[in-house]
Amino acid sequence: MTEMKKEKNRQWIGFGVCTLILVAAVSLYLILHGDPGVLFTGQTSCYFSRRFHLYCPGCGGTRAVYHFFHGEFLSSLLSNPIPVYATVLFARIYVAIIHNTIGKNISKSKSKKWPVMCRWEMWGILVVVIGFFVFRNLALVFLKWDFLGSMKEFW
Repeated sequence: MTEMKKEKNRQWIGFGVCTLILVAAVSLYLILHGDPGVLFTGQTSCYFSRRFHLYCPGCGGTRAVYHFFHGEFLSSLLSNPIPVYATVLFARIYVAIIHNTIGKNISKSKSKKWPVMCRWEMWGILVVVIGFFVFRNLALVFLKWDFLGSMKEFW
């Protein structure tokens, strides 16, 4: 098998995986479109939160997705910006994969491949996760801002 054929197979596998993720996201949307009380109760169940009385980077993720799917983007960002960043990043990656697999096959051109993931996007993930973790907990401890409402009693 030639290197070009292997590359094309990898691109189609990436396209298939991204499509499965997209189908899972749409399914999650249909589930979250119902009653949010089924998915979150407002109480912390995270070991990190119970132990240190601070929020972990993932706390509020389900609420953020719920608010995002209902068009409440500010509430989504305040709950946890990681799912919003991941959604935007996934959309960009999916468009690049579509361009590299389907678009190049249709046009039969020798146009450049789009990068699937850039270095600055990887650093962006790190900045969003760590930055939000630090900001949210500093705001909780020193300013008593509790966007999720789970730690008010302790602080």
